[in-house]
Amino acid sequence: MKKIYLIGIGPGDPKYLTVEAIETIRKLNVFLVPLKKGGKQELTDIRERIIDCCHPDRDYKLIKLDFPERKKSSPYEKSVKQWRDQKTEIILKALENIEEAGLLVLGDPSLYDGHIDIMLELKKHISLEFEVIPGISSIQLLSARHKISLSKIAGSVILTTPRGLKKIKDLNDNIVVLLDNYETFKLFKEKNPKIYWGAYLGTEKESIYSGQLHQCIEQLIDLRRRLKKENGWIMETYLLTNDE
Repeated sequence: MKKIYLIGIGPGDPKYLTVEAIETIRKLNVFLVPLKKGGKQELTDIRERIIDCCHPDRDYKLIKLDFPERKKSSPYEKSVKQWRDQKTEIILKALENIEEAGLLVLGDPSLYDGHIDIMLELKKHISLEFEVIPGISSIQLLSARHKISLSKIAGSVILTTPRGLKKIKDLNDNIVVLLDNYETFKLFKEKNPKIYWGAYLGTEKESIYSGQLHQCIEQLIDLRRRLKKENGWIMETYLLTNDE
């Protein structure tokens, strides 16, 4: 039986690795590494630096996974399913001659990442066992950087994507949004919640910003667009709240 460890590595700085993640990386000598291209090459480099940090003797093997970019077509769910099917086929081929490997996931494997679902799909094709090693998420770092609690007293926290945010009509609960490439927070300008925003959290590029949305929205838009242009990519998380 083959085995894969999905290892959450947080933002990619070794200081945010859990002891379990470090121990797991150290015991493995084969790693599957997604090959990021263009402006996202840094996301491949981050994974390799983490492995190097845990394996200073460099006694390991890297298998680069040349995943395709997702085709941005409609319906969204269908395009994501096709994309994940392509990834499944690539991983299947990579596993032909290995029995055990680690796959490093930025942040935590349970949040805005499809590798758990891909592992479940792989189990339909081969005899496979997998373990999930949790990591520090951008949500935890957002809370820490802004020194805020994500929840209200006796309230709920909604964790969503930009597509889910579009369906929300009020702000009775605190809302945490991941990877909003569409600046969907603009829909809430007139409701004027407080926004706590962060990008590249836990890295040297970290940038945080907060304010009443109606007053700071143009500055925030300018900031995130500038950062994305400078770095070629952006990963951001933010909280919308009326609990002030």
